[in-house]
Amino acid sequence: ITDYGAFVEKFLHGTDTLSIWFDRVFCICEYKGIIKESIIRYKYFGKTYYYRTFAVLMANKLKEMINMSEFDIIISVPLHKQRERKRGYNQSFLISSKLGKIMDIPDKSRLLIRERYTDTQSLLHKNERYLNVKNAFSVTNQNEVQGKSILLVDDVLTTGYTLNECSKVLKESGAGKVYAAVIAAALHI
Repeated sequence: ITDYGAFVEKFLHGTDTLSIWFDRVFCICEYKGIIKESIIRYKYFGKTYYYRTFAVLMANKLKEMINMSEFDIIISVPLHKQRERKRGYNQSFLISSKLGKIMDIPDKSRLLIRERYTDTQSLLHKNERYLNVKNAFSVTNQNEVQGKSILLVDDVLTTGYTLNECSKVLKESGAGKVYAAVIAAALHI
């Protein structure tokens, strides 16, 4: 996403641009059609092996857009332990782990945790989503993110609040740069 004004308007719904904590967002696809169907099957219908395809797709697209040596570590958006137990896996971690192997970048997803159980974002009105994830995340070891350039991986971008909140705690813990990457964005910019 290169037009941050459009991003703020369509995703973060008018949030002050000074409150955007990530440095850049890479959206690989638009959240519609076969991509949307595949992500739904992946997250909710046990098609865990899709992570390989998503990671390769993301790696190929990222290589076109940025020099991958810019990233020191990869971190996935965490699920709360309770949700991960229920689902059986963290869909974003599977992607980030494979992506890290493809790109030869260490996956340090254990450094970011979701401390508080939150409602599923997709079931909430856009105005409720910000409060749902506010103060839900924390960094487990600030020394390991200090000055690092981080690739933050998630599956879908809807409002941008989850990625922004994760980026906020990473930056407040000393991260140098946070680049977010998602398989799909719900709106096209």
